[in-house]
Amino acid sequence: MVQEIAFTSNPNMDSALQELFGQLKGSPSSYKAIIFVASISYDFPMLSQRIHAQFPNCEVMGASTSGEICDTKGFTKKSIVLTTMSDPTTKVSGVIFDGIDQFPIVHKKKIADAAVRAGISLGRNGANKDSFALTFINGLCNAEEATLALLNAVIGDKEFAIAGGSAGDDLQFKQTYVCYNGEVVSHGAAVLFFKTQKKFVIKRENIFAPTGKTLRLTSVDIETRTVKTINNQSPRRAYAQALGISESEAANAALTHPLGRAYGDNVFISSIANFNPDGSMGMYCRVLPNAGVELMQPLDAVQIANKTGEAFRQEVKKQGFVFLVNCILRTIGFEQQSLTGRIAETWRKYFPAYCGFSSYGEQEDHLNFNQTLLAIVIEA
Repeated sequence: MVQEIAFTSNPNMDSALQELFGQLKGSPSSYKAIIFVASISYDFPMLSQRIHAQFPNCEVMGASTSGEICDTKGFTKKSIVLTTMSDPTTKVSGVIFDGIDQFPIVHKKKIADAAVRAGISLGRNGANKDSFALTFINGLCNAEEATLALLNAVIGDKEFAIAGGSAGDDLQFKQTYVCYNGEVVSHGAAVLFFKTQKKFVIKRENIFAPTGKTLRLTSVDIETRTVKTINNQSPRRAYAQALGISESEAANAALTHPLGRAYGDNVFISSIANFNPDGSMGMYCRVLPNAGVELMQPLDAVQIANKTGEAFRQEVKKQGFVFLVNCILRTIGFEQQSLTGRIAETWRKYFPAYCGFSSYGEQEDHLNFNQTLLAIVIEA
């Protein structure tokens, strides 16, 4: 697998596209797939059409973001990052669908057709170990769990790998975009299926550890992702008591003390979006009634980044493609601690090239979570 990465922060779209395309070494027809992420400071629907027009014979998928990532610039804002994939042994096929928050079942055949075009076997457990799906899901319509459930139902392979992130909109929380081959939606998802002879590794990086304090979500509105009571009392009061702080300090503690869901030895972060005036708590991913969650505490992010990088170095000796989905809340935390430069520098130690974006959520296989780094590495 060969990856090229292009970057621009030129605010003029014509000039920005000229810069992007000028940085690529190959001809437009030489690439298997094009993946781009961009700030909504650009006209995203027009940007999607222009990029697809430049690469009419490629699979082109993109997402709006709340910050972009690339190896030469680290964490950036109000920019476009475009990456190419080239490999003659890899098959790629994509699909886009809207209205996932309403009637997801109507997209079943469309998704199945795209998967089959990539050579993926449907309904056979363990038959697709050489395949995975990259997902970009709109980040403001609470559709991540429905999308993952639909994809897993269509593929019908419990071991099939799914990885991706939720599109952002520069923290405006108004409208996000995902696209495939020039088509753009705001209440759905774009999916790129890969079948490859190259080794690929997908890892989550968690920079939080349990405090040992468990909270029970005694009343939850699943659809709105709102926790109404914790331990049968006000969520804000219960959360503050668990941390030993006042209720007025609860909102400021949410970034460094999110909640975690335990599945065996794995912990998945559920970030707190806000505390409402009535004391209820909004969440950035789905939580279930009567679920027990762990109160989390932060770890040394740079130390963990080194461990993650070393793990990838051991598993993929020669890396050809690296794509990173980094939760926007992690990015904000790094900014507050003046760590963005150190984290980007650490990634450069282990990855010959990398790119990605700051997301509104991260997805792997059946689960949606927050405040996590999700990394996809494919061998050269």
